[in-house]
Amino acid sequence: MSSSEVREHADEFLLPRAAETLAAALNDPDRIADADLRALIANALRLYGVKAENGMRTLLPPDCGGLTITDTMIAVTDLLHALNVQLFELSMWQAMTGNSIAPHQRVDAPPSS
Repeated sequence: MSSSEVREHADEFLLPRAAETLAAALNDPDRIADADLRALIANALRLYGVKAENGMRTLLPPDCGGLTITDTMIAVTDLLHALNVQLFELSMWQAMTGNSIAPHQRVDAPPSS
């Protein structure tokens, strides 16, 4: 087996294992180093951005993978603060680029007929 084949097979198991490790750390948050978690979040968001720019515009699962509103608000606030972006600037960017949730994609939108 070549090194590229080994790497390809390792990648198949790496992400699911990382997801399991993060889920297990919910009961023991100190199990994951803060710096490692920040790097993981940053890289996951960068990848999400690249995939979205390449056409992946599927909404997250309805329950957002178990995220709470508080989890989301904390993360979004910290991300905007880290980049010195105001909520108004986010709204302006969405309006100028059209990069926002379309009315028919909103989870609170009435079902289409």
